[in-house]
This record gives sequence, structure tokens and C-alpha cells, in this order.
Amino acid sequence: MNQSNASMTVIGAGSYGTALAITLARNGHQVVLWGHDPKHIATLEHDRCNVAFLPDVPFPDTLHLESDLATALAASRNILV
Repeated sequence: MNQSNASMTVIGAGSYGTALAITLARNGHQVVLWGHDPKHIATLEHDRCNVAFLPDVPFPDTLHLESDLATALAASRNILV
């Protein structure tokens, strides 16, 4: 996905942000989920789920992960904090 086509960017990859991003992605949105810790984001990308909070809920293909805030913010006009 070209992240500039994302319809939503969710700030925060904890329990609430992850759940929100998954819900939006399941409802047809291209979503970028931003987290401040590059290692955590790399783990989420590798696992395609948030093992700490939602281990049995895989990320939809339309959910993309980003650790660079500027990139995440530029990806969408709709920012959810």
C-alpha cells in the first residue's frame, strides 16, 4: 500500500489503538497504526497481531504499521489519537 492513500491513521499501538485500528481496517479502511517504539512496531509487523493485548486477533491486510510519526501523520487526513 502507498501509505499516502490511507484513510485513517491511529496514534498509539497499545491496547486501545490496536483495537481501534483493527476495527477500522475490518470495516474497509486503509489504516496506519503508529507506535513510538520501532522495536515494538517491528514485532507487530512480524507477528501481524498484538500479542500483549489481542493475541488471537490477526491484523487485516489493510492495517499497516509505522514507527516514524511524520510518515504516519502524512499518510492520512484522518488522525485518531
